[in-house]
Amino acid sequence: MELIIIRHGEPVVEADLVDPALTPLGHRQAKATADYLADAKIDAMYVSPQQRARQTIEPLAARHQIEPVVDARIAEYDYETGAYVPTWLREGMTREETTAKFLEDMGPPFQSRVTDGFNDIITNNPGRTVAVVCHAGVIGTMMQDLLRTSAWMLAHHASITRIAANRKGTRSLVTFNEHSWVPTE
Repeated sequence: MELIIIRHGEPVVEADLVDPALTPLGHRQAKATADYLADAKIDAMYVSPQQRARQTIEPLAARHQIEPVVDARIAEYDYETGAYVPTWLREGMTREETTAKFLEDMGPPFQSRVTDGFNDIITNNPGRTVAVVCHAGVIGTMMQDLLRTSAWMLAHHASITRIAANRKGTRSLVTFNEHSWVPTE
């Protein structure tokens, strides 16, 4: 089976937003990614419940005429904090304090939720190609798990990461952060 993991397009970034929508550029990025995947064989789609992910999958789902499955386990860590820009990030904390809080939010409970979600997607779709629209933290967590590293890998907006998985559960990274077609302005 193949996972086509897509990071959402550029979101509106404002301190008081809980669940931001895409910017006009983010909508163009979503359409460009759907256009790029126009001829791809996609059998199923999954999406985070967060607005920026749902808006990103819309053009792809319409093109392939597939209703995406909404799965909260592939939501970003901010889904549980109640704010896109967490309060602790705006409180004048030092770089070290901010890093420690970020790592806490991205810690074992978040990592378990994400890996459980992807394990179920893989198990429930043997031999299929599945598009998943989610978030940078989710993709970074998947890369850490797959590559057995603590290094952080950041995917561009509307980029594609491909993972192959066989029926025995063995996974391999095919590509990371494909984005040559994604508009940036």
